[in-house]
Amino acid sequence: MYVKRLSRKSMALLFLTIAALLLAACGGGGGTTQQQTQPTTPGTQATPTPPTTTEAPPVELNVVLQINPEVVLNNNPIIAEIEERLNIRLNIEAPPLSGYGDRIRMMMAVGDMPDLLHYGADIFAAQWADEGLLLDVTELRHNYPNLMANITEEQWGDTIFVGDRIHGIPRPNSGDRWGFIINQRWLNNLGLEAPRTVDEFIEVARAFTFDDPEGTGVATVGVGLHAVAGSMNSGVWHLHNDFLTTAFGFSNWHAGMPDPDGVVRLRPLRTYYVEYLQLLRALFEEGIIDREFITHSSNEHQEKLAMNRVGIIGASETGYITSLIEQFSLNMDDFVFMPPLVRNAGDRPIYAMPPSNWMAYYINANSSPEVQDAAMRLLDFANSEEGFVLLHMGQAGVHFNSYDLETRTVDRTQAQLDARTLVTSNMMAMANAFRGRPAMQGGSTPEAIAKWQAESSAAAEATTRVYFGFTKMLDRIGAEFPDEVQTLNSLEVRFITGEVQLQELLDFIDNTYAPITADIARELDEFKANNPPRFVNDR
Repeated sequence: MYVKRLSRKSMALLFLTIAALLLAACGGGGGTTQQQTQPTTPGTQATPTPPTTTEAPPVELNVVLQINPEVVLNNNPIIAEIEERLNIRLNIEAPPLSGYGDRIRMMMAVGDMPDLLHYGADIFAAQWADEGLLLDVTELRHNYPNLMANITEEQWGDTIFVGDRIHGIPRPNSGDRWGFIINQRWLNNLGLEAPRTVDEFIEVARAFTFDDPEGTGVATVGVGLHAVAGSMNSGVWHLHNDFLTTAFGFSNWHAGMPDPDGVVRLRPLRTYYVEYLQLLRALFEEGIIDREFITHSSNEHQEKLAMNRVGIIGASETGYITSLIEQFSLNMDDFVFMPPLVRNAGDRPIYAMPPSNWMAYYINANSSPEVQDAAMRLLDFANSEEGFVLLHMGQAGVHFNSYDLETRTVDRTQAQLDARTLVTSNMMAMANAFRGRPAMQGGSTPEAIAKWQAESSAAAEATTRVYFGFTKMLDRIGAEFPDEVQTLNSLEVRFITGEVQLQELLDFIDNTYAPITADIARELDEFKANNPPRFVNDR
């Protein structure tokens, strides 16, 4: 296995080099579109994928994957086992997470696509499919039984780009729900209860900021929002903030969620858009939300919660035990998971529930049929029971003692968990869910599982789930009007920080943003008329 990790400096140098190449290319003639090649020898293995017994030399695959830096790729036993089973050799490039998308787009811009890459199902992927760069797997996928069994037709719809053709393999995710996790010890110290309405949330955040919840005089902040600085969506809008935004009719990364009146609108045209931004401005000015959130680039809000610097952050109902409590070795009794907030007492919280994928995998249409088949076999194995367990749990006897796929529970020591963290992770796995469920539900111990079952069940019973389809037409806004999108993002952030007044933001929306996006808004209306959202209550 060959491994390549790019540093931030290397990424910067690469960007400058590619920019120069692109400028030089502008003086030349038009490019040509490559014709895609269909594999002639697709795999036909059944579940589970058996080890390859051929004595032929391994097939080399050049891949670019999104892998967290804690995983050591050199001499990695998980990768070695996969290579042996499938008779492949993986040449892996793992760019820095903060610049991953930029790296992929630069590679594609200069015609340097690897055999397999992991990337979002966005407007850029649609363009690459239209140019014939991505392998059409519409019929081919049926030859790989684990892919067909583990990825639903709704999830496959995420990678339909040209007509009704499928040009990518979705990375299936479980249906997730976003609430918040709160420091119960701080609540106890101050004699407070966990908030359920926005007004109660403000009062608790204020107390967490000014009333010394630690009892030590150390400065604390009530709320840690999340952001990804520099993204096409400004730091104001992030999935981790859904616990607050859904009270105002927003799901930050799922634009298909309907407004409270049932109509789906573009973000700045929604009913409570102004009210929400005014709330953030007031919280920012008072200092009861972490003012650094608009500069975050990773998971700083989680680290601050673990360090007792903030008391409330957004959290996944599915993964808060493993990704927060266990990952940061927190005392379980000190934290509690809560459903999303509501604007008014008596309202039901909202969980946004679109078809869920964590991006997708794309195969080079111009790689050889043998290499394309090897890429499909790799993804097929990752979506099998055996591959799913290996990539999420590690090797039996080394990284865990036993794992029950039915209950999604594992028996392992802390030393085994620490060892597993160095060789694989949820991010490295190529399927985030098996049969619609994540690898872990409720943590690694009976106590953690009992806590998760009690808190997640209580949240689910109190909450309405809203199901809606992918709204891919909205991706065109960022592709067709990038400058206007960035201007909107900048105005939103600067309004929250007090640098501009509301009228300047509204003038831009009314006079620029709304007119240029009117056709896309009408297309969204038509799509939603034919694909109305579903509202489901557990009780």
